[in-house]
Amino acid sequence: MEIKSYIWIITTLVVIILAITAGCTSPTGPTQASPNQLPSQTPYKNAAERQSSWYTTQTTLGQSKSVANYQSQNDFSQVTHAEVSTIHGHWSSGAEYDGISVHPSLRDVKGQDITWSGVNLPVEIEIYTTKFDTSYKEVKDKLVYKGTGTISNWQDGNMFMGGGIQVPFSSMNVPAGETYGWTYVTIHMPNGKTFSAKEQFTSLTP
Repeated sequence: MEIKSYIWIITTLVVIILAITAGCTSPTGPTQASPNQLPSQTPYKNAAERQSSWYTTQTTLGQSKSVANYQSQNDFSQVTHAEVSTIHGHWSSGAEYDGISVHPSLRDVKGQDITWSGVNLPVEIEIYTTKFDTSYKEVKDKLVYKGTGTISNWQDGNMFMGGGIQVPFSSMNVPAGETYGWTYVTIHMPNGKTFSAKEQFTSLTP
């Protein structure tokens, strides 16, 4: 009887530890971008109608809600602009970096983060190499990546809080000798508005 009691106690402890560990896992980790797959070209009457259709059918988180339900939970009225940052990403078992993670954020007039969650916002991503023009001004040059991804909460915009959108180096078409470039993002809002931002130091190689 004592042996069975010990086995029962050990089994119970293992179950408790696994439950606690699962509870510590972030509910939304980084998502991987889909290269060269831009939003649908279905001829909607206007941007708001296109976004309404996208949000109504979006099921990335296993849910399907209307735009009205989304807007009742999150107030995007204070958003005045967007910002974006990028950082090396490592999500495989290899020693080298696998790509970059892109972190778009929505900000208010004071430059503070707008906090929100539970909404899947589509994000268009373009990454370019740069060159210097005849006036020795740095400008964007060759397009090395174009794709889309989604962010599902305000923490996706903070590179120190995980999340974001993964862009593998294998999906980039980087010319030899180029090591960094510029990242452009466009965030699509539930009401049809868009906010764009640019990051001027994106790693293009591991």
